[in-house]
Amino acid sequence: MNKLGSILRKDILLGTKNIFVIMEVATAVLIVLLLLFVFPKDLRSEPVIYIHDSSGMLEKTLNAKDPEEEEGTGYNFVDNKEAAIEGIVDNSLALGLVITKQPDAAYQIELLKQPYTSPNLVRDIENEMADLFHIITSSVGAYSPDVYEAVKLTSLQSGQRDALPFNKMVLPPILLMMVGILGIFAMVSLIGQERADLTIRAYRVTPAGLWQFIISKHLTILFTGFLSFSIIYLPMMGFAGYFSSLLIIVLTIIMGSAIGVILGSFFKNPMEAILWIFILLFILGLPAVSLFLPTFSPDWLKIIPSYHTLFALDASIFPDNNSHIIWQGVAVLAGICLFLFPLSAIIFKKVIGRET
Repeated sequence: MNKLGSILRKDILLGTKNIFVIMEVATAVLIVLLLLFVFPKDLRSEPVIYIHDSSGMLEKTLNAKDPEEEEGTGYNFVDNKEAAIEGIVDNSLALGLVITKQPDAAYQIELLKQPYTSPNLVRDIENEMADLFHIITSSVGAYSPDVYEAVKLTSLQSGQRDALPFNKMVLPPILLMMVGILGIFAMVSLIGQERADLTIRAYRVTPAGLWQFIISKHLTILFTGFLSFSIIYLPMMGFAGYFSSLLIIVLTIIMGSAIGVILGSFFKNPMEAILWIFILLFILGLPAVSLFLPTFSPDWLKIIPSYHTLFALDASIFPDNNSHIIWQGVAVLAGICLFLFPLSAIIFKKVIGRET
């Protein structure tokens, strides 16, 4: 342990002089400042709808609701169809509705849309309006009163994901990219620095050996990652979910730095390995698409280890009765680390051992 401690102290001192380690901490400070003071809390914009309702039915129904529920919904009732058209011409994000009472007691609903409005959105609005008028034009609704009394809605999720601010929603991918897998680059840099100084050869004949050399490098990157993680996480979320998220990010850092050891075995500095590093960063960043677009979640994407990091972090930071996702991610990442850590050390010892 004394030998490992001596090597670790030396690596920490070297790390303070290493540009990539310094950049990681500095970047963490910059990111948290951006999240706190620059990134908007909400990117969503409520749709504006200009409505001409000659029947008065929809306006009467909406006015009967709690005014607080309607705040920000963007309903604008106008006197005629021309005013609705003028409204959507002036506002490229707006839509229009023209509702007319027919002699046969039915209601004609005309949707005024923009040229680029998604057909799926049009279909959804048409279905919603058809359901709404089917309910409000019936004396008892679509079903008899006893059905409404018997049916109860129960939420299976305890969280409030719909109310999450944008600058917090992006935390999982930011922590993955800027803390978790940046160890790949940092490890190649630290090993490359030892190679450039020719100090790595000394470990082949010292009692400490290459195992302690590798473990010390991992601990240095873990320390840097812990510092960067805390700098980003604590100002944004406090201690809520901190320790489970830290466990996930630690396993991800070990995985990334183990990959860095393998790359550092074959490339003497980060510039030589830069292509492979960018390819790996791109692949490991792909699951972020599935996080923000859940409908895109093919099975092959789940093979990428960072998929489990992202969703475990998301479940830890924003709990929704989904603790099983956290521990599933921990189990997968721990298994990968148990495989990659000794494998990377074996490859490193064999490759470095052949060098003269």
